[in-house]
Amino acid sequence: MKKIVRVLSVTFSIFILSTFTGCRSTQVEEAAVCEASKNVIHDSKDKVFKIYEYSEAEEFPLEGRYIFIRLYQPYYDNPFCVENFLNNCIKFVDVSTEFASHAAIGFSLDDNFYGLTSSNKNHNLEIESCTYAGTNKYMRKCNPYKSVEITYALKVTDEEYENVKAIVEGYYNNPETKYDVSLNMKIAGRSMKRKFFWPQKEKSFAVHNDDNPDSTFEMNRYNFVCSSFIAYVLANSVQSIHDYFVENQIDSNYVVPSDIQYFPGMKKLFKTTWVDYNIGAKNTAEMYAAFAPYYHEQLCQGINE
Repeated sequence: MKKIVRVLSVTFSIFILSTFTGCRSTQVEEAAVCEASKNVIHDSKDKVFKIYEYSEAEEFPLEGRYIFIRLYQPYYDNPFCVENFLNNCIKFVDVSTEFASHAAIGFSLDDNFYGLTSSNKNHNLEIESCTYAGTNKYMRKCNPYKSVEITYALKVTDEEYENVKAIVEGYYNNPETKYDVSLNMKIAGRSMKRKFFWPQKEKSFAVHNDDNPDSTFEMNRYNFVCSSFIAYVLANSVQSIHDYFVENQIDSNYVVPSDIQYFPGMKKLFKTTWVDYNIGAKNTAEMYAAFAPYYHEQLCQGINE
């Protein structure tokens, strides 16, 4: 039994180390991606342009502000590639109802979220676009026609919104901000225990107790993975998230992407393929007055233009 556990631990550690570096697959021409994203209804024998899901909430309050989180389910053209194997391994140990292998944070529904990966040695925190994938080293390695994104909204106060934005932009502009590959080893061990050895009632994120929850509130931190970065920022700038972390003794170092959907106040807005992100965002902005100011229709424009 111990030998089996060791083998599983090593295997899981290997795939965790590679997971957030991005995926390798056939690159899709950016012009084609843009053209596809223009169409609300797009006929395809593979039906890869289908809008999957929208929020079931009846309404969203107009007062206050909203921060947005995007979770990713990347697709790999080659079923035998290492990255596809690793992605399937993550699914195997994930305990959430909505699997994700990467996460990014944004301050509007425009297709320009901040995501932390190791794809760029000089600037790990990058701008990520689903429909203009070629502008980002991580995004352009995935197949945007079949990769899926899930967008969530978190209602915050005006002050909290500005604080979160200032922190994220500060890290974006700071060259010390790095993707911490070694942190994945800790996540691997914790995820193995959580999936296979924790009592069923303790597998939920709400009781994600760890050795050093105080590390979530340490100042001057610069090394993260994508999900620990988002958890750290929100726990240090949004009061409800801060209180939740303190109450449950949560260490942001062990937060995986799928955990973020369970943060208090997080509401699912829509789920689409990457090429249809703008369609999902536009339709959501039209359905809910609260989100109308957060979406500016700029299809097929590079985020750096």
